[in-house]
Amino acid sequence: MAMVGGHPYLVRLALYYIAQGDLTLKQLLEEAPTDGGIYGEHLRRHLWNLQQHPDLAEGFHQVVRTEQPVRLPAMLAFKLNGMGLVNLQGNDVMPRHESLYRPYFQTRLRISR
Repeated sequence: MAMVGGHPYLVRLALYYIAQGDLTLKQLLEEAPTDGGIYGEHLRRHLWNLQQHPDLAEGFHQVVRTEQPVRLPAMLAFKLNGMGLVNLQGNDVMPRHESLYRPYFQTRLRISR
């Protein structure tokens, strides 16, 4: 629950794999923020969307590369929140599913300047 913030589909997916005996909770937590984990398709879909919109990718890259809340331009924060990638904290943002999104996108988002 902590990894996915209670996201109904992601929680159900985890419970299914654990109940089937396909994964232990320890394995799930280790593999979750990777392309090979059970959330790989979910993560790649977000990555693809970000890659189609470089301004959003750059904004989200700023969010995942620091542990502190980040102040983004209002429209970027609004769009990333709408995509389900961030939580708004006043005028700042943080990754929505911290232990899932931060490690995955830190390694996957490559921003060219």
